[in-house]
Amino acid sequence: MAKPVIQSAAECLKLVRQRDEDRWLAARYAGDADQRKLIALYAFHTELQRIPSLVSEPPLGEIRLQWWREAFDEIRQGKMPRAHPVVQEIAAVNLLADDAAAALMGSAIDATARLLYDKTFADINDLTAFLENAVAYVDVAAVGLLGGDASDEEVRCAGVLFALARDGAQLAPNLDAEISTYAADQQYAGENLRRLTPRQTPAVLHLVLTKRYLKKQGRFPVVKRLMLLRAMLTGRL
Repeated sequence: MAKPVIQSAAECLKLVRQRDEDRWLAARYAGDADQRKLIALYAFHTELQRIPSLVSEPPLGEIRLQWWREAFDEIRQGKMPRAHPVVQEIAAVNLLADDAAAALMGSAIDATARLLYDKTFADINDLTAFLENAVAYVDVAAVGLLGGDASDEEVRCAGVLFALARDGAQLAPNLDAEISTYAADQQYAGENLRRLTPRQTPAVLHLVLTKRYLKKQGRFPVVKRLMLLRAMLTGRL
């Protein structure tokens, strides 16, 4: 059984590195056990986000979402996890034993269904409401997995702002101007997030990149690594 577990961990790490480099880089500052939990969560998140773009019809997307619901139910029932590296890793690190994380992941599955039927957003409030449940949940869940408060609204708000800054224009190109205005009016939560413990910091470390994304300064691969390192060393988020 050890070999499949090792393979699932490596595959999840590869998925997150390819699809969400920011969170992959931040998770590297966590301890080994915590890092595995974070990577399993992030791998699930990347799989979930891809579903609307992989299907041509809403019913096909609903089938994929239901597949995840059933996979989670089977893990909770103690059944053999499905032959999927992310499912196997979620089971291996016992991720669903954390009730708060499991609830947030389940809500995210439901929230993602919206994009199967309508990929447009009426206004900034519509977009941020979607991001709260379909994207920012992952940051709140990550903090909870590392011993923090899994209902932390400051983390959720910071997660929404990060999602807007990094992916908002691509997700809702018609709201590009509104996103910039909204972001300018928000108070970046870095000061408040400093209250988190050193153990919990890797769960939110990527949020330090928000300001850079808001300035539309590209993906800056080298600079962001330095920013994350400095934030981790100084505790200044």
